[in-house]
Amino acid sequence: MKHLIPLLIATLVSHLATAQAPPAASDRPRYVAQWYATFAPRTALDMVRQTPGFTLAEGETDRRGLSGAVGNVLIDGRRPSAKEQTIEEILQRIPAGQVLAIELLRGADTAGDSSGQSVLLNVVRTPFTGAGVGSLGFEYAQQHEPAPNGWMSWTGRARSIDYEVGASTYSLARELPGTRRLLDVDGMQVGTRRDSSPRDFGEYALNGEAGMDIGAGRLKVTGQAYYSRYHEDSRVASFDAGGAPLGADFNPYTESKRSGEFGGHFDRTVGAWQLATVALLTRTRFESDIVSSHSDAGGVVDSVFAQQLAHDSGESILRGALSRVFAAHRLEFGVEAALNTLDADLALTFDSGGGPFPIPVPNSNVRIEEQRYEAFVDHAWQLNPRWSLDWRLAGEYSRLVFSGDSNQVVTLSFVKPALQFTRKFGAANQLRFRIVRDVGQLDFTAFVSSAALADERIDGGNPDLKPQTQWSAEVTADLRPGKDFALSLGAFHRWVSDTADFTPVGPPEALVDSPGNIGAARVYGVQLAGRAPLRVLRGASVNLDATWQQSSVTDPLTLREREISKFEKLALTAGFRQDLPSFAWGLSYVAKPRTSAYLLREIERNRASASLDAFVEMPLPRGLRLHFDWLSLLGQEQTRDRMFFDPDRRAGAFTAERSERLPGHWFQLNVSGSF
Repeated sequence: MKHLIPLLIATLVSHLATAQAPPAASDRPRYVAQWYATFAPRTALDMVRQTPGFTLAEGETDRRGLSGAVGNVLIDGRRPSAKEQTIEEILQRIPAGQVLAIELLRGADTAGDSSGQSVLLNVVRTPFTGAGVGSLGFEYAQQHEPAPNGWMSWTGRARSIDYEVGASTYSLARELPGTRRLLDVDGMQVGTRRDSSPRDFGEYALNGEAGMDIGAGRLKVTGQAYYSRYHEDSRVASFDAGGAPLGADFNPYTESKRSGEFGGHFDRTVGAWQLATVALLTRTRFESDIVSSHSDAGGVVDSVFAQQLAHDSGESILRGALSRVFAAHRLEFGVEAALNTLDADLALTFDSGGGPFPIPVPNSNVRIEEQRYEAFVDHAWQLNPRWSLDWRLAGEYSRLVFSGDSNQVVTLSFVKPALQFTRKFGAANQLRFRIVRDVGQLDFTAFVSSAALADERIDGGNPDLKPQTQWSAEVTADLRPGKDFALSLGAFHRWVSDTADFTPVGPPEALVDSPGNIGAARVYGVQLAGRAPLRVLRGASVNLDATWQQSSVTDPLTLREREISKFEKLALTAGFRQDLPSFAWGLSYVAKPRTSAYLLREIERNRASASLDAFVEMPLPRGLRLHFDWLSLLGQEQTRDRMFFDPDRRAGAFTAERSERLPGHWFQLNVSGSF
């Protein structure tokens, strides 16, 4: 794949140099449903994936507030009133026959949107009529048994109520075998561990939505019930340098998740103003159970660790906004209030033959409650036909109360300004400059401790963790010289405060690693995204979405500069697709960079398996369509290197563990259709 990026860039540049821009009254790209006919789409998701110059983004879990968590897609000009449901799931439930057009909102067109996205996509639907769409299929992997999957949705109208109901299921049964090499301080191999980990996963969801006119406004409600279960039978056999068995560890692990979500969106006109209100309630129950037992070379079990963990979380959000257009100006202001809770319970025991006894883990049995309030004002100004200005000012206040293993109250307050200039040129091109201050999300599980039994370490919780904040400056050129061509080039620089990383917590004699804040950092990089047709092949096109970035932070332990833990230097997705009269086929590639985590006594480096996938689509009788995916063609190994230090990372390397796991290959077969 190393030659694919230059090929794609050359294709994009060549097309930009020769393409002629079509005349347009507006620089808002708009793709009517007929434009997608070549791809034979079944759902709105199929259409969105083929929209030039757009990359679908799910909600950003590292941003606070409702707007930052709902992705970059609008449905009929409104954001989905959901957080537990992914935007892909929502788009998949919309039949392609109900999509009138897809619009791209850029620059000044995104004014008033507090998500921080510079490009939004709007799915414009026709009035609701009775229609259904669905898919059935299976995945076949190393477990040598088919894992079924499928989904369906039906949209219709009952008197004055538009409604949609749907259901989905997905399952897998895979294996991830591997080998670990144990090295001493001189790099000599002193042992081997062989991993086997057959695993299975299943998830099930029911969802629905309904819209109706009430008084002078429009009400839309959504809901989902969800359940998933994951199980892994992990076994690690240990051998000395000569291959003699030393013993084995068994780590069967099971987790489950149950969640429910209900949301509502009400719009109405109040004089010359437009009122929009959103209410969202989510409740989630997460449970996990692991028993880690060690047996000697003779197969006799000599120790057993067991951990049961339960998290009950909830989120309640109420948001209201008023907006109005004044000639060349648009003004919006609003407020948001949220109540977030987490009840965490953990029981860890150890049994060496005399019966289990409890092991206390600090900050593992905690209740956390956060009350958060935000107010904002947004002003968009069309300075002239070419220039526009959008500025935003938001402020938030939150109060966190910890009880249980930790008892304390924490208050936080932030001011979040943003400024964006947009310059139009040509028929549909833009140059955007933006500077914004963001506040990172607080993941409540970072406050709570748990034991990573398979890794023989405690993942500590830290109630003193603060949200990471950053100033970002970005410049982006969005070029669209043709209807089927798009190229976006950008650069960014971020000044980070209270960088989220790992810090040791606890008493000096029993320090454990926990999420924490380690000071200031810098992040900078460039982005390239685009789509272009390949003139040398009929019906062929290429697409690319790449981000290269670097980070720099002072390590609080060694006082040396390093990258941020778990920082991804490269994000790359590339694809090729050819649509022919009788079938379509293509390839996609997703790169996986190496990441590093800097712990107190350990440096852990991971690289997931890069993915090269192929697909074929073809029509079947009765309007059905077959889709075949051959996944993980490269079968590239996943790697994990762990370097251990004594007493901490300021000392020389003590021992090391290097592991490789092979994901293998698998395929998926699905048949979809409308009804």
